[in-house]
Amino acid sequence: SLARVFQLMLPPKEVYMELMSTKALLDAITPADVIHGKRMVDKRLRWRLRFLQLLITPLYLLQPRLIGVTACRIVKLSLEHGFCSESAVGLQIYGQVILNNKKDVEGCLKWCHAALCLVESLGAKQMIPRVTVNVYVFAFWNEPLQAKIESVKENHSELLVNGDMDMEMLGLNAFHFCRRSQVCGRNLLTAEKECTALLHEMHQLRQVDPLLPMISNPLSILKLIGSNYDSKQHLSKPLFHLLGNDEIDSENGLLQHALSSQILGPALRIADLFQTFYQGVSAFRLARLEVDKAREWVAMGKNALSQYQTWVKYSDWNWENKLLLLEAESHACEGELEMAKSKFRASIDSAKRHRFVHEEGLASELLGAFLEENGNVDEAKEHYAYARLCYQKWGAFALADRLSQKEHSMPEKQI
Repeated sequence: SLARVFQLMLPPKEVYMELMSTKALLDAITPADVIHGKRMVDKRLRWRLRFLQLLITPLYLLQPRLIGVTACRIVKLSLEHGFCSESAVGLQIYGQVILNNKKDVEGCLKWCHAALCLVESLGAKQMIPRVTVNVYVFAFWNEPLQAKIESVKENHSELLVNGDMDMEMLGLNAFHFCRRSQVCGRNLLTAEKECTALLHEMHQLRQVDPLLPMISNPLSILKLIGSNYDSKQHLSKPLFHLLGNDEIDSENGLLQHALSSQILGPALRIADLFQTFYQGVSAFRLARLEVDKAREWVAMGKNALSQYQTWVKYSDWNWENKLLLLEAESHACEGELEMAKSKFRASIDSAKRHRFVHEEGLASELLGAFLEENGNVDEAKEHYAYARLCYQKWGAFALADRLSQKEHSMPEKQI
């Protein structure tokens, strides 16, 4: 009965049917039924689940699509014969699959948390840090981005204490810490030190594969801080390159290159949400700079706006200021100047209230650009100056220096 799992050429339709049949079974129960329900006592069946669990790492490298099938088989066996600590892995991966394929955020969060409660109820202490990884990875949907940053770092230590050297989980936890450090408004000097220390540790542990995606995090931070390191030659789509708005004026610059590329796959990871945000803001800006392509840019911007109108329902703390900034740029494209100005200011206030100092700076800079476009140079300079202070507070001295140069190149304020 396990043979179907090993068919590397399993048709997509069969993969989908496996997911839907598992979803129907889980929709009929609650997390409490899992946490307090029947336990698996047959040792042979538990070894069967462990074997399926061990398959996940090689499948991640060879055939990622089959990870979901494997998870569904773990869940089905658990529903039939009882739950054990190995069941938690199946539940969490199932949650990820329905998020990516069905956009089911609530279902993903529900089963990820249920898996953690299950291992805690079983007293499976060795499994808790491993299962906690995915709880933290998806917490960005409904918890403040700043809330779990220290806990993610502590969980890395717990994984090491338990000897859990699994490439996927240890690397995922470390990568997520570095990524979240960039997007939560954490001071960049602190973030760079912490991410670099993690890189050295992963290298000492010979965790080579996780190192490759992690390298871009401290390098992009160094670019923002103002390192002499020429990161443009070495970074592949650094997360924050769109904050360097000097590329906006270049038709063939890094910004337009990023906008022309599409997010790979249907995943809804934290990076995908931020990439959508930066693409949307930049598309609206380019719509006003490239009139002949305005329709295409506006369509891209509207798509990002529509996405954020959905995502803000899960966490206004994380996503409200970004939605307001997208709305501001959209109104600017429509020529609704007063409404745009109001939304820019609302985005600045929201970012400040929710402690996203970097996005407070971004919204202030874009408001300055909007005012400059419409001939209000004096007020534009005031917002550029405020944005510069925000970037300095964040630690992005390269961005602050660029704005300072822009301010000095602008006409003096008229008295």
